[in-house]
Amino acid sequence: MSEEKIINKTGQPNTINTIYQDLMRLGINNSDIVLVHSSLSKLGWVCGGAQSVITALMNVVGSDGTLVMPAHSGEWGDPAQWCNPPVPKEWIQIIYDNMPAFDPEISPTRGMGCISELFRTFPSTIRSNHPHVSFSANGREAMHIIENHPLTPQLGMDSPLGKMYNLKAKVLLLGVEYNSCTSFHLSES
Repeated sequence: MSEEKIINKTGQPNTINTIYQDLMRLGINNSDIVLVHSSLSKLGWVCGGAQSVITALMNVVGSDGTLVMPAHSGEWGDPAQWCNPPVPKEWIQIIYDNMPAFDPEISPTRGMGCISELFRTFPSTIRSNHPHVSFSANGREAMHIIENHPLTPQLGMDSPLGKMYNLKAKVLLLGVEYNSCTSFHLSES
């Protein structure tokens, strides 16, 4: 959606403070552990964009809380399994031979949106080492949540999702519906 359309659909600009107040009304509190899925364009026009959304989220959970966002990198999966879109069979070996190694510090997210991608780079944010379905976390429980992310089952009880479940984390959908939420994969596992 173009920025002009977003502005035209927004009654009042969203700011760090208005987002903070909205999050408080939703029941997000200091010391919460929150798994966030988001779409910036669906929130209306935000003064400061993704940076303001992340700042409001960090302010509302405070220093005792933890924010977690998916940092999936789908293009680091097996190209023979890619289906959305698939690549020609003759490309697969070329991709195997030339794909750079996954690096939690620099490998970008794919399809996660600009809020999650920016959050991945925020000071003190750390990322799990899973090359396909990693998570980024910032806050008191960040290291516990993202450390030792198993390759398989990638979204089971030993994954960040399982750890957040055991910590009674909240799930926050900002501008997205539940079909964008990774938490249901825990029950699949």
